[in-house]
Amino acid sequence: MTDYLITNSAALLGGVEDASVPGSYNPVFASHALRFEAEQAASISLPGVTDIWIRADCYYDDFNRTTSGDGFFASVGLPTVDIARIDLNNGAMTFDYATLSNSAPSLTGAPVTGFPDATLFTFDIHIETGAAVAGNVDDYRVTAYVDLSQVGQVLGKADKVNGEGAVRFDFGGTNFLDGTGRFFLSNVLVSNLDTRGRRFRILRPTGPGALATAVGGHAELGDGDPATFAYARAAGDAVTSTLTPGATPPGTIGRVILASHARNASANPNPGQVINRLRIGGTNHDAAGQAPAGASLEALTSEWATNPDTGLPWTWADLAGLEIGFAGGS
Repeated sequence: MTDYLITNSAALLGGVEDASVPGSYNPVFASHALRFEAEQAASISLPGVTDIWIRADCYYDDFNRTTSGDGFFASVGLPTVDIARIDLNNGAMTFDYATLSNSAPSLTGAPVTGFPDATLFTFDIHIETGAAVAGNVDDYRVTAYVDLSQVGQVLGKADKVNGEGAVRFDFGGTNFLDGTGRFFLSNVLVSNLDTRGRRFRILRPTGPGALATAVGGHAELGDGDPATFAYARAAGDAVTSTLTPGATPPGTIGRVILASHARNASANPNPGQVINRLRIGGTNHDAAGQAPAGASLEALTSEWATNPDTGLPWTWADLAGLEIGFAGGS
């Protein structure tokens, strides 16, 4: 399994981090939502694989689906064609789709129902293209779920698919909301495996850890601001930070995933790798080094299915003594 993105950060998705609207996020799993204006798309970059899942908690507190609502609710983009779009037209939603040599959805699809107004819901979308559908390079299938129930699907064929995978998914994009004209997203996940039913809590650094030889620390890494950062000047430079786990959520911990959102500051960086690090009881537990591909922020993730210090399943109490961070590697 590969989780390409796990985030609730405005630094990666845009929008404004907002905890002021009751019901716009689940406080058991998130500390805030990301607020977007009706005209502003929340655009997610996808890895271009032919089978990809996306999930997000969504809240639309002024969503007009009855008379005059008009605009794009969601869009799926490949390198040369937008294959599918949930369209809101005069209050009715349809799953529109592309065909032949068109570069955007040109056919009106089946009606889409089931998106609630002023209620937090989980939205999962499954995007399959090319050989992942039925072996034909021009095939595609997009399936949408609300709170685990399927609400729409398009199955089509378009010349410009050409076996390529999705590279973009947009929430919103034009004015389709009434009243305050805003919508909220939280806990966004992009994975190559089924996202339905997956729950996670994102914990940001909240205090200084034992290691501080890199430049910057928990304040820069935990504020959600893309203009602040920490960096290593040489291999071995490292920083760790403590966490504040908060109240224990329901269920058990399946794994701990550490994501460093990194980019290369130069063509030949030194050090050239990011080593994700857990520190428990004074012992470092390092993942394999990873190299950012370029100048754009990307998530470099590592995961631990069990507590590496004990070899036992994770407990919520373990997180209170956990430090997270990174080291520079070559």
